Amino acid sequence: MSATAQHPRDLRDTLPEDTRPPAVDPAEAAERLERLEAAAREEMRILGHNHDWVPEPADGAYNVVVIGGGQAGLGAAFALSRHRIGRVKVLEAGPEHPEAVGCWSRYARMQTLRSPKNMKGIEVDIPSLHTERWFRARYGDAAWESISLVPRLDWNEYLVWYRKVTDADVDFDTTVTVVEPPAEPGGDFTVRATRGGAEVTYRARRVVFSLGLDGGGGPFVPPVIADLPEELRAHTEEYIDFPALAGKRVLVVGAGASGFDNAGMALEHGAAEVLVVERESEVATRNSLRWMEFPGMQERFFSLSDDDKWAFGVFNGGLPQPPTQPSVWRAFAHDNFELRENTTVVSAEVVGEGAERHLRVGDNHGHTLECDFIISATGYAVDLGMRPELARVVDDIRLWSDVREEARTHPMGRCPYLGDGFQFLPKEDAGEAARAYIPRLFHFSTGARASHGVAGNQLSGIYAGITRIADRVAADIMVENWPDFYADFQAFENIEVTNVGPHQPGEPWFPQAPRY
Repeated sequence: MSATAQHPRDLRDTLPEDTRPPAVDPAEAAERLERLEAAAREEMRILGHNHDWVPEPADGAYNVVVIGGGQAGLGAAFALSRHRIGRVKVLEAGPEHPEAVGCWSRYARMQTLRSPKNMKGIEVDIPSLHTERWFRARYGDAAWESISLVPRLDWNEYLVWYRKVTDADVDFDTTVTVVEPPAEPGGDFTVRATRGGAEVTYRARRVVFSLGLDGGGGPFVPPVIADLPEELRAHTEEYIDFPALAGKRVLVVGAGASGFDNAGMALEHGAAEVLVVERESEVATRNSLRWMEFPGMQERFFSLSDDDKWAFGVFNGGLPQPPTQPSVWRAFAHDNFELRENTTVVSAEVVGEGAERHLRVGDNHGHTLECDFIISATGYAVDLGMRPELARVVDDIRLWSDVREEARTHPMGRCPYLGDGFQFLPKEDAGEAARAYIPRLFHFSTGARASHGVAGNQLSGIYAGITRIADRVAADIMVENWPDFYADFQAFENIEVTNVGPHQPGEPWFPQAPRY
């Protein structure tokens, strides 16, 4: 990087005129959203089951604890409710905030989602809960027709509304530390967490781990960057004080969507220079996800053979995911932005002291550059051993490397080998107790992609994911409780005929024609 640029120039004068239609008046939008909420609740009533059937767990336990209160966790909780499964608790590590859900107002830094606006999603079977209905009520029909992708903070606002309307039972500021297996056969899991420095405990029949992009392991940071002082580097998932980067030289490692988005954020907050480096010879331009967005791939990938799933996962995993076109334009709008392809960081060290303290970075071409901060846009690693909440059970969870020889030396081999409803499966040599309780734990995070494809960790497949989880939980509850259900049926009496003879005075009216 060269010396600090003094007056970066914004190059967005090529933009055509913004012809988007105006949004509806805020007061009118509030009224429309109230009506939409009422419509959604009425649809839930009409389309919902009307018989409570799941036995109440003993001693205050929950039927299901969902770990993670973002879109996936909220969607899973709602899908469970559509089976009339009550006592579902959602645990969210983030703070209680009336205007925030998950990552979308925190470390997500894109301008829009990249998934199609008209996809099936967390509305499940309730049309008035769909993003389109919310957006039309919030901004107007013309506004919806004018967009191709939903803006990020509008998606966040929609999720806040969704959380309220679906009556999600969420405990905020609650970080799960470990899930302990049942102490006795058929017993409950103990979910230990911290809140405000104090330990809190939950008991659950089943647990859904819905922890977002890092739920399969954690952010991947190359060792050469991870060894640097924390105040001089960050992964894109972490909090970054962008205003503090004003006047600074920033290096972004990785040219995918998060790389360009974080570069854009730094530039918009006054960074003196931003350099993005990527190991590939050119920026990816083809998005394989668009091909996957059809019902067979979204909802039936699990039905494929293991051979087909593995071959697809390996091939797809080798395809680079591109940034969005707006993300690229956002960065290149600044003349103090630079992209270097076919470039990797091979060394990094801290030099100087005090106000002169900065980083000296070497690349694979033998070049040296100076910068003040590094942002690692290097994705996520799948490794269940990195997840503290799984520490007590991870050794008994079956991985793809347990079932395929070639998976033992491939990164995808660390993905869990899941069942049809995203449930963990036990290793072949797991003990009797673990073989019974492991399938009551569900993985709805990035590691699911090997078993469930796009339904495992992408918004465009989330409908299939949450409905599969709910279907499996409902089926397991049925099987688990069948002896009691059958005994109840045998003792059941519902007398409907009290008079085997002519209608008598004083008895209720009865229909005498096949129309109203």
